[in-house]
Amino acid sequence: MITIKEAKVDDVDEIIDLFESTVKAVNKKDYSPEQIAVWTSAKDQNIWSEKVKSQNFYLAKIGNEIVGFSSIDNSGYLDFMYVHKDFQGHGIAKSLLNQIELKARELELTKIHSSVSSTAQPFFKSQGFEVYDQEHKNINDIAFTNALMQKVL
Repeated sequence: MITIKEAKVDDVDEIIDLFESTVKAVNKKDYSPEQIAVWTSAKDQNIWSEKVKSQNFYLAKIGNEIVGFSSIDNSGYLDFMYVHKDFQGHGIAKSLLNQIELKARELELTKIHSSVSSTAQPFFKSQGFEVYDQEHKNINDIAFTNALMQKVL
């Protein structure tokens, strides 16, 4: 059974481990080894701790294991949506998104928006998000293109 709870700073190490292993295993079908290396280099505990403290940051757990996480800031920006590589396709992202949408409504937001990887776009489209633009960025001289997507609530 999936439970959703608010993340705490004490969860950051496990969040970083899940993030890294998921990107390396799941996103490798859509991204080059160079892109994966740059993407997974984001391991600064202070940055992750600040995200947990400053955003509405949720964990999906099965038993005591974190199997996914997601966050939304108070403006409606969905920053993270990651599901453990061994738990893909089990409704975890949908459960997390339901919590994100509840929080957005509580904040009286009219839409949720996000910068979405190629890997995650099919999921977001299936949940009512639409592409409204593309984002091109370079990180350490490696190019990334994400879809800017939104869902009207």
